[in-house]
Amino acid sequence: AGQAGLEQKMEAGQEEMRSGQEEIKSQIQAHTESQVEEMKNHVDGCIGKIEEEVQCVKLKIENVESEVQRKIEESNCEVQEKIGNLERRISELEERPNYFPASPEFISSRPTVKPLTFDGQTSWTVFKTQFDVVSSTNGWTDFVKASQLVASLRGSAAEVLQGIPADKLTELTTVEKALESRFGDSHLTQFYTTELKTRRQKPGESLQELAADVERLMSLAYAECPLDVRESLAAQYFVDAIRDEDTQHSTRLMDAKDLKSSLAYSMKYEAARTVSKTSRHVRSMGTEDHTSSERDDKFEFFFNRLEKLLNSSVSGRKNTPRRNPNVTCWKCSKKGHVQRECQAITSNQEKLTNGCLAGRRLPSLNRSPEEGPRVSSLSGKKNGLYLEGSICGIQCLMLVDTGANVTLLRTDLAQKLKEQLIYTAPNISLKTATGEKTEIRGKLDASIECGSRKFHHRIYVADITDPCILGLDFLQKFNFTVDLEKNEIRTGGEEIPLFAASVQHSKSCSVLAKKRTIIPARSECLIQGVPEVPGQFRYAVTNFPSQVSQKGVLVAASLVDLEMEAIPVRVLNLNNKPKILDKGDVIATCDPVVDIVARPQEFSGAQHLQSTLENLQMLNEEQRTAIKKLLNEFQDLFSTCDADVGRCNMT
Repeated sequence: AGQAGLEQKMEAGQEEMRSGQEEIKSQIQAHTESQVEEMKNHVDGCIGKIEEEVQCVKLKIENVESEVQRKIEESNCEVQEKIGNLERRISELEERPNYFPASPEFISSRPTVKPLTFDGQTSWTVFKTQFDVVSSTNGWTDFVKASQLVASLRGSAAEVLQGIPADKLTELTTVEKALESRFGDSHLTQFYTTELKTRRQKPGESLQELAADVERLMSLAYAECPLDVRESLAAQYFVDAIRDEDTQHSTRLMDAKDLKSSLAYSMKYEAARTVSKTSRHVRSMGTEDHTSSERDDKFEFFFNRLEKLLNSSVSGRKNTPRRNPNVTCWKCSKKGHVQRECQAITSNQEKLTNGCLAGRRLPSLNRSPEEGPRVSSLSGKKNGLYLEGSICGIQCLMLVDTGANVTLLRTDLAQKLKEQLIYTAPNISLKTATGEKTEIRGKLDASIECGSRKFHHRIYVADITDPCILGLDFLQKFNFTVDLEKNEIRTGGEEIPLFAASVQHSKSCSVLAKKRTIIPARSECLIQGVPEVPGQFRYAVTNFPSQVSQKGVLVAASLVDLEMEAIPVRVLNLNNKPKILDKGDVIATCDPVVDIVARPQEFSGAQHLQSTLENLQMLNEEQRTAIKKLLNEFQDLFSTCDADVGRCNMT
């Protein structure tokens, strides 16, 4: 019973414990759930707050982003504006002239080339090339180029600036176009082509100078041609221009492909020919060797024997029966002997010019006098007609004397020449038409230049008044024609003016305005003029009067005939005001024409035109008659040979 009660108590205690545990468990569970719920609510609240904060942050970020974008755009606009201002400022600084000295730390290391000057007398193309190189080296802008170009102009080139507006003087293209139109040669291609075809070697001009000028004309006339074609044409024109016929013929046979080869061969040929001529005319020189002394001894022995023979011959004649005592010697004008027995010693016999028989007496030439050199007068005086020429390179005035049978040179001029004087017989003297006599000093082989031609002729040296007298021997030998009506002398297609003694030293003549003339501003017109001193010469070239100062006025060079009633003078007024020329004012000067290249006389224009007419086909009789009439009317304008190319009978 007691055990059962204990078990019951134990069960009751366990039951109580179970109920207590259940209650505790339910309390714990309830508390846990409440805690979890609270925690969940708290977490939810925190998450809500976080989400709200995130939204706020996002909103703030968006606001900041929009603000940043706005500020970036504003900054970009400001930067672009500042860059534009900076570029404009830099451009203004580049265009602004520098009037302050450069600081050493800012001096560029690029070398500075001094600019050139252009006066209009040299080639504009060459100057433009040099100016471009200088401007590129110095690193100039277009504004600086224009300023430097304007500052480099001188003389007539600077006058071009008067036609450019002041606000355009800093524009490079405007200044260059004005200079190109005034001094450029791009529009003169045909002119340079014609000049190249008619180019001939001038007297005294070397082959190197001729080749350089041909090359210059080729670059101007055929600038667009390929290099190989231009070289071939240059070689042909160079050969055609060579003055000496032998050198020209030999160089042409060489068939060179370029100018340098032709020049080298022609110079080599001339040098070889000069050496050959020198070797043929070499003179023996006295030396101290044994061979020379032996030769002198032999010559001394020979001369002594010759003198003995002559003396014995004279003494033998003295022993012969005496002849008429009244006979007169033609040499010394004394009676009692003839010329071949005359013992008189003349100055020419006393000493030879070459010194080989210096101081020895020469045997007289026992010949009767023959018709010797004669001349109209020893001086042309006022009635003489002269031409300008040269003898062996020495310029002089030559008197044309058809009454002289020899060509004469004054003694003092002969002494200036390098040519050796040739001995002449003592019985030869120069006689004039009035009976005057003068001694012949000798003769020499000289080179005479008249116009553009050179002649080799033997001339006599005598004491005459004029520098040189061209005799009939020279005029006939080289087919000269003297035209006294036109006061000119012609040969080989050239007309050389003759000057009267009163005007032989006149080098120019002033042209005066025929009437009062007003030249409008910036315009060109033809003015009638008259020569200041009529009759000095006929043909002349007008030029600007150097003795008259007329700023802004230009005179064109023209070929004129002074025998015309009025001389046309082209005058250009560059000023902005009219120019007034009163009657009698000097408007130009005339320089005489000393050489006229004309058509050779041996060609017949009629035959040339006849062949031209025959070559025309498919013409009826009426058309053929009309063309024949036209050709006859203008026959002087047609060329008849290659020498006529580029020339005509009018300017």
